[in-house]
Amino acid sequence: MRLFPSIASSNCLAYGRELERIREWRTLHVDIEDGNFTPNITFGLKTAKAICGEAAGKDIQVHLMTTEPGRYVEALASYGVKTVFAHIEALDYPMVFINLCHQLGMEAGLAFNIKTPVSSAEPFYPLIDAVLVMTSEPDGGGECVRPAVEKALRAIESVPKGVKVVTDGGLRGPEVAQLTAAGAYGTVLGRLVFEANDPMEVLKNLEGW
Repeated sequence: MRLFPSIASSNCLAYGRELERIREWRTLHVDIEDGNFTPNITFGLKTAKAICGEAAGKDIQVHLMTTEPGRYVEALASYGVKTVFAHIEALDYPMVFINLCHQLGMEAGLAFNIKTPVSSAEPFYPLIDAVLVMTSEPDGGGECVRPAVEKALRAIESVPKGVKVVTDGGLRGPEVAQLTAAGAYGTVLGRLVFEANDPMEVLKNLEGW
């Protein structure tokens, strides 16, 4: 299981210091929320560029919770991002997004809110590299909905083995352990990591489960 600390859940007045706290960790998750597709706004491309520059060398994945995800892809490629997720709910033509990511040398992933069945990605399984299954809604509360965890477990079973399954939202230790045992590729962790006194200790302990 690869653990992706979500910088959007850290202290927004000190992103540089927060990145320093996980300097040794090899992965990073960057949420771009536009205040339109989601109620919340995190940051735009200027801040994303600074974060990616500070985190150069890490396996960086970006989760676009935006109404026009295709507008961000070219810039993200120039920042050294490895994987980009866009919500299927925001894509009229997912293949356009998928092909653009691949043309720019990045992995393409589709993300799914709780209400959206992962099976809606079936036509695109031969083309995509990963799926991201939300296990809470992006409301800032961090509530993990148990039925959404069950949905993620079913996705691990149903998605073709060549497509990575990543989970995201309000997850704690027991859920991480269950998803690890089920074969999930990765899990995004926010407050659980950055509200800890020692984020690296949390990450290392969870990785050992």
